[in-house]
Amino acid sequence: MSFIHEKRSRKSRLLSRNTIINLLRFFWVVLVIWCEFGVFFYSLSDCKWPDKELKGAGSTEKPTRVLLIADPQLPNPRHSGISWLGYGASSTRYLRKGWSVVTRLHPHAVVWLGDVLSSGLYVTSEDEYKNYVDEFKGIFTIDKSVPNYFVPGNRDVGLGESSTFSKNARKYFTQYFGPVNQEIDLAGHRLIFIDAPGLVDEDYRRHGMGKQYETWTPAAGGPIEFIASVAIRASSSPIILFSHIPLSRPASTSCGPLREKGSIRASAGHGYQNMLGKQTTRFVLHTLRPAVVFSGDNRDYCNMTHQLPATDANILAKTTAREVTVKSFSPSRHIRRPGFQLLSLIPPGSAVSPHGSTFADAHCLLPDTFRIFNSIYLPALVLTGIVLLYLNISPDRHHRRFSTLSLSPVSAISRSRPSSPSRGPESAIWTNWSPRKSSGPTSPAVSLPPSVTVRVPSAKEIFTFRALSPSATGSPLDSPLLSPIPLFHAGHEDEMNPAHYPSQHHNEHVWPSGEDVHEAPSFLPSPSARQSERKWPSWSWSFVFRGRRRRITIALPTWGEVKNFCASEGNNRVSLSIGKRRGMLWRLGGDSISVALPAVVMWALIGWLFF
Repeated sequence: MSFIHEKRSRKSRLLSRNTIINLLRFFWVVLVIWCEFGVFFYSLSDCKWPDKELKGAGSTEKPTRVLLIADPQLPNPRHSGISWLGYGASSTRYLRKGWSVVTRLHPHAVVWLGDVLSSGLYVTSEDEYKNYVDEFKGIFTIDKSVPNYFVPGNRDVGLGESSTFSKNARKYFTQYFGPVNQEIDLAGHRLIFIDAPGLVDEDYRRHGMGKQYETWTPAAGGPIEFIASVAIRASSSPIILFSHIPLSRPASTSCGPLREKGSIRASAGHGYQNMLGKQTTRFVLHTLRPAVVFSGDNRDYCNMTHQLPATDANILAKTTAREVTVKSFSPSRHIRRPGFQLLSLIPPGSAVSPHGSTFADAHCLLPDTFRIFNSIYLPALVLTGIVLLYLNISPDRHHRRFSTLSLSPVSAISRSRPSSPSRGPESAIWTNWSPRKSSGPTSPAVSLPPSVTVRVPSAKEIFTFRALSPSATGSPLDSPLLSPIPLFHAGHEDEMNPAHYPSQHHNEHVWPSGEDVHEAPSFLPSPSARQSERKWPSWSWSFVFRGRRRRITIALPTWGEVKNFCASEGNNRVSLSIGKRRGMLWRLGGDSISVALPAVVMWALIGWLFF
């Protein structure tokens, strides 16, 4: 028996209230660490450099790895609308966490596909622009040996004319990020970076004058002049084109299965244009004939193929060019999962086959914050609420159960008895008793006086209680404690004959000792009686189950019942550690704060580290 009691005691300690509360705290701290930082590492578990595709072509050359980032759109820290808990701060933290994980891929070069700054075109002060750039470099830190190449976006240098745009935006971008049009050689490839917003502006002027590209005189230092100069410098090296704005395509063109929704459609507005014009796209493809094109701006991923214009100079030249629109690196309402692109290059001379591919790219994704909230945080919050609600309801149920069992006639009798019971057969009545005791010597057998003898209707209705003698426990068969506890509802359809039970008018009894016993217990009112006393609406259903008639009543709580529930008056009060008595709602709120506080501190710490 001792072993059983010890096992039950150990189990009760493991499932105690404090243990469960501590487990919930630990669970939420781990959950916050995982959802706020761990998911970024997990999202890159399947993100690998596409080197195997190049090695499969027979190349033994070590590939050059280029990381492509589109639309980071870093918010301006000086904007008044950005706070530590605002959208700008949330986006900044996401960029920091995403970049801290991406840099573990160890790229050899990084290409930024425009919209580096969210509001760079509105900054008019050079000091403010410099601080803005310092904020960008403070977030996107990388080894100085890794070169960075920047393509201007419409949010960086502007598109079109507006009085709200800074006149020095293009000047500031060139000063701090590099030329808007440039060409570099990397791993035997010609990487061409064009100023797509400037190309759109020049295309508007050309179209307004009604001229074709063949007769158009390019603006000095403009993107059209730059593209033409690249074509003049003949080279056998493959061209990889980088443009912020995607090239033109039919509206029905599919973007492939990796796109979240829809396709890229032509549209334009204040400071933006979704794609280049048809004639501009034809001019770029015909002049450069790129092997592949990488673009941004659209936020979502798109993979499609362009048909290159025919040429008589080289019959064996490629007739198609693949374009990849890279996903936005920053969170956006247009997409659920941000992403980036990995590009691997090998020198054309290292390929075994002369027609083998010299480049390969791979698509990678970052965590979905919306799904994290709906699929992880919200279910965990509901589950925690259920556990805390159960912990705060079960003590009240336990307390009410034993309070109800103690409502026996002996409770009223004991209040009228002296503190020191005399010896005698009836002394066992005044001793303490427990409904859980089941063994021990019996108390003296004494017949009840006729005035208090109660007729028991059936064995099912007997409520048996055990009495404790001063020296041992017992279970008398003829003790006065055999009187049934008056919990039957008078007037209920399921009751037996009321004549079988004590009358409510017998409020006094006389024991053999001559002492009077007052306040004999009375019956509880029936559900129908209680329902008739309520002024609030209620609904009742009667049915027969297992041969007995049952009733279910649903009623709206009264204001007094609500106050009693919140305040836990009477026997339902619970004493807190601070000595105050509060209701279940107070305990539930205290437990919720106790569980949430460590998780909130951890979330704030992670946010502070990445802000």
